[in-house]
Amino acid sequence: MFDYQAGEKYRMTLIMVGLAGLLAGIFFAVLLMPTPEPVRRRPIPAYMRNPDVTGRPEISQAGPGAAEAMPTPAAAPPVAIADPTVARTLIEQWLPLAWDLSAGTAAESQEKAIAYMTKECADAYRHNIWNPELAKQISEAGLHSSFQAARVEAGELQPDGSVVVFVDGTQILSVPGKGSQSRPVKLEYLIRQTPEGLRIAGISEGGNGM
Repeated sequence: MFDYQAGEKYRMTLIMVGLAGLLAGIFFAVLLMPTPEPVRRRPIPAYMRNPDVTGRPEISQAGPGAAEAMPTPAAAPPVAIADPTVARTLIEQWLPLAWDLSAGTAAESQEKAIAYMTKECADAYRHNIWNPELAKQISEAGLHSSFQAARVEAGELQPDGSVVVFVDGTQILSVPGKGSQSRPVKLEYLIRQTPEGLRIAGISEGGNGM
């Protein structure tokens, strides 16, 4: 005969494994890579401007028309800076929503959590994490979840103006009458300053932190 309690326990284990793979692994193909160093150009040696070498008359650097002969380089666009303190506060407010995977409240909380993300990040989150299949599993199992943050800390500014917020904590999942399971969590959230304000632009599995 089929052991109903064993079946429910197995079902919960499957959900735990699925969530562990989704929420503790690398969620999105958003690479936290620093901006490459600008290409450094070597100055042109003086002899390369000599008319005997180039075969062209030398243009006076100070004479009339010098400004027209030497176009002014275009100014680089300003970098949007994400304030590390504000970014940390944003994540502290966001965590209870993102980690609410309880039946009955998860749907509303996840929609609120997605509103904190950039469009690209939100699209990936809906595809890889909060999709109809996961929502159905949580509802059918009557899952209850909680998250206890042990550390929320912002790193240094990245060259592109973004900042990474490091989070360490413990996720606890339980099914009524079936016990609970917990696991440690280490994640990194990439925060960018956008025209709409600070937004979460990427989520990845945490390493050793700062």
